Amino acid sequence: MHSSAYFNPKQIPVKSVLVVGAGNSGAEIALELSKTGKRVWLSGRDVGRVPANSPLGKLFDGRLIWWFMTNLLTVDTPIGRKMQAGVVHHGTPLGRAQRDEIANAGIILTPRLSGIQSGKPQLEDGRILPTEGVIWATGFQPDYRWITIPILDKRGFPLHSRGVARGAPGLYFIGLPFQTGLSSALLGGVGKDAEYIASQVSRNRK
Repeated sequence: MHSSAYFNPKQIPVKSVLVVGAGNSGAEIALELSKTGKRVWLSGRDVGRVPANSPLGKLFDGRLIWWFMTNLLTVDTPIGRKMQAGVVHHGTPLGRAQRDEIANAGIILTPRLSGIQSGKPQLEDGRILPTEGVIWATGFQPDYRWITIPILDKRGFPLHSRGVARGAPGLYFIGLPFQTGLSSALLGGVGKDAEYIASQVSRNRK
C-alpha cells in the first residue's frame, strides 16, 4: 500500500509491517501502527528534524531560529545556497515525530531497502525482513508536466530566480521549496516571497 491510500491501522490486518521511507508520512504511520501492537520496521535515511523543534529552536520562543532561517538560510548566503541543494530534492525534515520518539516506541529503524529476496524485503546491509506487509511512504513531489514550455530542469523542477521563471517573461511561481530561503514554503515566510513576486508583476505591467 502507498501512504496516499493509508488512513488508519484498521486497513492493515497483518501483525508485522515494513514502512519504507523515514520522512514525515512514514514516521507518523509507523508510530500509529506501533501503538496497535504491530511489529514495525521503518526503513530509510535520517532526514533530520525541523530546526524549530530542536532545543536551539525553542530558545526565546523560537524567535532566534526564525531570524536565522529568514536571514541566513537564504539564497543570498553561502550556507543557504548549500542547504538549498539538499532541501529541494530530498525529503522534508521531521516535524512532529522525532527520531528518538520513534526508537523509544519500539519501532525498528533500518537502512534503506535494496531489493526483494524470496518475496521478502531485503535491506542494504543484506538483512531480509520477515514482514507480512509493506507501506510505501516514498514521498510526493510537485508535477509540473502541464507546463509545456522549456523551463524545467532535468528533475522536472522550474528554473527560476526567486520565483521568476527563467526564459518565460510573465510566468511566476510562489511557494516553491527554498524559493528564496528555508522559510519560503512556510506560512510565516511565503508572504515575503509573495510581496517580491507582486512587485515584479507590477513592474512588468508598466
